[in-house]
Amino acid sequence: MIGEPMPNSLAGLPFGWGAVFALLNLILGGGVFASWVRSRPKMREIQRSAEEKLRDDLIARVEKLETRLEETRTHYESKLEKLVADYEAAQRTARHELNNVKMRFRALVMLLKRLPNPPEMLVAILADIESMEAEQMQAEALEKGAVSAAKIAATSPTI
Repeated sequence: MIGEPMPNSLAGLPFGWGAVFALLNLILGGGVFASWVRSRPKMREIQRSAEEKLRDDLIARVEKLETRLEETRTHYESKLEKLVADYEAAQRTARHELNNVKMRFRALVMLLKRLPNPPEMLVAILADIESMEAEQMQAEALEKGAVSAAKIAATSPTI
């Protein structure tokens, strides 16, 4: 039997087809490769569903954040409106009190001017007070004009 080819031999080599298939199976990973090829569409589907779930989760988080942002913005806008209203009310009160003080001061100056035989120093002091008040009124008028001009400039469209 020596020298005769084996019945399962491959072209006279000392191994048969079974060995070749076993070698191919080993090289190509055999069942692992075949199962990988078969599971590839399922893996893509799993990956696609995972990506869709991630995208949906991210969209839901963004929507939730947008809702919270809108709620926060609304909260602070209402808080700001209340602060502005409080500030404007305090400003009106302070302006009213200041006008009352100015009126009382002018009345005092007027009464002091009507004194019979006022001392010379008092007359000079009253003249100084009147000139300072005139300067102050002029400065206030200029400041009001500047503020009004700034408001107009801020609200007018730029060309």
